[in-house]
Amino acid sequence: MNRRWIVWLVWLTMAVTAKAQSGLYVNQVFEGLIIPKNEMVETRVKGRMLSKYQLSFFRSLRFAVSEERIQQVRQLVDSDCRQAANSNWQQQTGKGKTTIMIQLPPKDGLNRFLCYKQHKKEVTLVYMEGRLSSLEKLKEILN
Repeated sequence: MNRRWIVWLVWLTMAVTAKAQSGLYVNQVFEGLIIPKNEMVETRVKGRMLSKYQLSFFRSLRFAVSEERIQQVRQLVDSDCRQAANSNWQQQTGKGKTTIMIQLPPKDGLNRFLCYKQHKKEVTLVYMEGRLSSLEKLKEILN
């Protein structure tokens, strides 16, 4: 009986976290449709550890791939930039690095953020959601 509960809880957790970035173009990357999951390092954090940052969910992917795959991911990020809330996105480039931070339209009462960082052939893609109010506040937390 306990085993059933554990399996059910694991399934429920996976379903909730998979839904988090649904509706975004970059969801294809998070689902492993662009880069195989075994070629990515994934981190998921949920709950109390994030509450002091006014976030409730954090999911990141890190991977090193070919220039062609990087361009595919970048096109998806650019597509999500177009739907950013109030055109609230920022891009910084220099010294072989590109960083993009996007505030997406709220969903289910939560503010959503997407960050893309590329250095040479390594990419980090981060999705966050919570009560954090703005991209400027997110930048303060990250710096």
